Amino acid sequence: MEVMIISEIASVYGSIYLKKRKSKEDVMKNFLVCLLTAGMIFVFSKTTIAGDAKKFDFIRPVTNPIYFDLAVPQTYIHPIFIYQSLPKKVEVNVGETITQVPVDGHLTVTALAFEYAVSERLSIVAAKDGYINFRPKETLNKATGFADLAAGVKYAFILNPADKLALSGKVLIELPTGNKKVFQGNGDGNISPSVLLTKGFGNLQLAATIGATIPFDSGKESTMLYDSWHLSYGIAKRFYPLIELNHFRVLSAGKGKADFTPINLEDLATFEGGDLINLGAKHAGRNKDFTTMAAGFRFKITDNLNIGAAYEFPLTAKEKGLMKNWNRNIPAISPSDQKSFYAI
Repeated sequence: MEVMIISEIASVYGSIYLKKRKSKEDVMKNFLVCLLTAGMIFVFSKTTIAGDAKKFDFIRPVTNPIYFDLAVPQTYIHPIFIYQSLPKKVEVNVGETITQVPVDGHLTVTALAFEYAVSERLSIVAAKDGYINFRPKETLNKATGFADLAAGVKYAFILNPADKLALSGKVLIELPTGNKKVFQGNGDGNISPSVLLTKGFGNLQLAATIGATIPFDSGKESTMLYDSWHLSYGIAKRFYPLIELNHFRVLSAGKGKADFTPINLEDLATFEGGDLINLGAKHAGRNKDFTTMAAGFRFKITDNLNIGAAYEFPLTAKEKGLMKNWNRNIPAISPSDQKSFYAI
């Protein structure tokens, strides 16, 4: 059942993309992506995890889905939907004059993340992909297109079920395969090393990650530091109210060479985009920090099915970023033996 559901999602996902692209090369590329996705889903559905990893009963964080993760390696498939309201105005630098321009509107992201546990300590992670629908009302252009692709590995250095403690390292490599019209596909990609911690205290769960995004072309992307924090409380092993905090800091601003035509936001923006978008903005050093908070929940409908949602909002000034607020709905199927499937 899970394989059929996800395969259908992949097919619809591919059909949307095919309508947007016309070249035979793009059609074939998208067909192969859908085929591989369906195949990997089938493989994942047959996978189990042995040893200490299956003794943990942690829930996954909801926000910052590209970088924020559990420290426990597992096998899962995770469709993601994001609705993000854009600020009414954003701060820009025009001829060394700081001003604000109207934007307003929203963007949506439909994506599919997954992880394959090679062993109880090692997993392969596909963290970023997706279809972006960018719908500003003013100044910027409406556009649709694919996000960049990012994948890597995660290794657990500590797995201690008795103390409900897991500590892992993760490395992601992002490829510039996306569409520039939705602020993707710039530069030569990047590498993102991070450390992940998950700890249980009775019914409380704490999860945290800290890492960096290091571009291979520092002229077209900014170097970023990020950290994310999650705190949840389990009620009757079914309902998990949660709060999360995400922070991004510009360590080294790009040089505005990304060429996001026809609007060169990389030359104008005084901020960076956070987890999904790296503008390589040359004036990003003006507003180095971008911080958000989220409140939400996960609910286990059965032992094999849970659903989560969160409302995220910026703590830093709205005009100094691309977020007014985010709504995220992430349904999930998560068997108790850590063989996890996620389906809408």
